[in-house]
Amino acid sequence: MSERVFDVAIVGYGPAGITAGIYTARRRLTSVLFGDIPAGEVVNSGEIENWPGDRTTEGTVLADKMVQHVRDHSDMVTIVPKKITRVRKEEKLFQIEVEDKSTYQAKTVIYATGRHPRLLNIPGEKEFKNKGVSYCANCDAPLFADKTVAVIGGGDSGAEAVIMLQRIAKKVYLLHIDEKLRAEPILVDNFQQSPNVTVLTRAKTTHIFGDTFVTGLEYEDLSTGEKKSLTLDGIFVTIGAIPNTEPVSQLVPLDEQGAVVADRYGKTSVEGFFAAGDVTDTRDAQIVVAAGQACSAALSVDDYLSRNKF
Repeated sequence: MSERVFDVAIVGYGPAGITAGIYTARRRLTSVLFGDIPAGEVVNSGEIENWPGDRTTEGTVLADKMVQHVRDHSDMVTIVPKKITRVRKEEKLFQIEVEDKSTYQAKTVIYATGRHPRLLNIPGEKEFKNKGVSYCANCDAPLFADKTVAVIGGGDSGAEAVIMLQRIAKKVYLLHIDEKLRAEPILVDNFQQSPNVTVLTRAKTTHIFGDTFVTGLEYEDLSTGEKKSLTLDGIFVTIGAIPNTEPVSQLVPLDEQGAVVADRYGKTSVEGFFAAGDVTDTRDAQIVVAAGQACSAALSVDDYLSRNKF
């Protein structure tokens, strides 16, 4: 166990965790920040058009900027590039247990672990993961230059994947289970007229198949009940994400979706435990929202520490 007691433990290395680190450092609070993926899911984003100050940027570019910004505060922020396994509270101090069996102590916690991709849970998905099945278009799209691919999911992340892939792949199919896409209209406008993109709605993916690598998928046309298939070189699954709350599931109340319940200032029902970003019960899973919530949580931590003695 680390003998040092930090003012705050920031769990999560995405936009929320990074913002919390920047703001706590500005308030001269010592923090330890945990996370094994610098900038979190931002690196999986394609083209970003709604980050203030950057009319258009790429996820990897924004991620690099964020990581460098928090590292500029290395005098106050200690970065531990590892996953945590559990957060518990003993009297007034939080104990943060890490995957390497070490434990860190902090007076407060800002929990900002985000979410992880939701699985289709269909035959072939697990077998062909990283063998043609991907959950990160930004990471893997270049591998499918001049290939035929499918994107499963009609939300913003699915639309962003299609926008990226239409410039790289020979042919892109977008499969969505409902009648209408859920993505923002501005995103849909960026690909709906593309000659190499075909949108299939009311299409329920039921089976992924292949040999050594993916060769295609089967889907049910929900309008007719007919089983159909596509010959493919790759499949990108973009059907949402699940809050990463397992390490705190016994510590703080979660909603029916498994998200941390927090108020607009990041406060939870556990004294000294704050949360921000996509891991909370926020309505809007957006980078700018996560950063804003983390700012409020960091300021709440500062206020809490100024009113309590340890």
